[in-house]
Amino acid sequence: MHKIVALALLGLTALTAPAWSQANIRPDPDPRVPTQPGQALPHEDALFLKEATLASQGQAELGRLATEKAPDDEFRSLARRIAETHVKLTGDLKGLTDTRTLPPADQLRPERTDAFGAAGAVSNPENAREGMAQEAVQALSGKSGEEFGRGYVEAQLRLHDRLVDLYQTEASHTPDRHLATFAITSLVTIQKDRDALRALAGRFGIEAAPAGQAIQYGDPTKAR
Repeated sequence: MHKIVALALLGLTALTAPAWSQANIRPDPDPRVPTQPGQALPHEDALFLKEATLASQGQAELGRLATEKAPDDEFRSLARRIAETHVKLTGDLKGLTDTRTLPPADQLRPERTDAFGAAGAVSNPENAREGMAQEAVQALSGKSGEEFGRGYVEAQLRLHDRLVDLYQTEASHTPDRHLATFAITSLVTIQKDRDALRALAGRFGIEAAPAGQAIQYGDPTKAR
């Protein structure tokens, strides 16, 4: 029943937003099932909460760095908006995490890929880069002005492709109605931030996909 609700929500999203906001609906060969009283959250759902939280915490750090080193006020405003998106997401993710029973922490690590790439954004070990945002902060800390701007945009484009993939996958595969709703609604904001970054890329001579272009799936065993 929860899966039906989640898919219905996806349909509503498709009707009220461009096609690029639709979630990844490739079938999962190992579908998750709703939890019963006393059961822990499915591994993929718990892993999503962990990965998304770490990503948003890193985005907040990038925002603070951009406030100091951005080349101009327009750039600084975009960086601030992205950081604010993730401050809110961090709070929402904490609320979702605190109200659910999670598997033991030592089990929350990517451990498989699948033949179709359906759940790979969450469970693919090659795609799990928990420190991506932190690595970007470290790489950018010694730069400023236009040099900082170019490095920031390059890093954020990579990070946002990862975020879109992560949230798309969760939205279409979780049996948890509240998680599905959160992933769908958050995805719209994340997509808008990515489109703004893509629009800014040309200023720094960075090639970027057109705004709104959906992720194209390649080899599911590779990082995406």
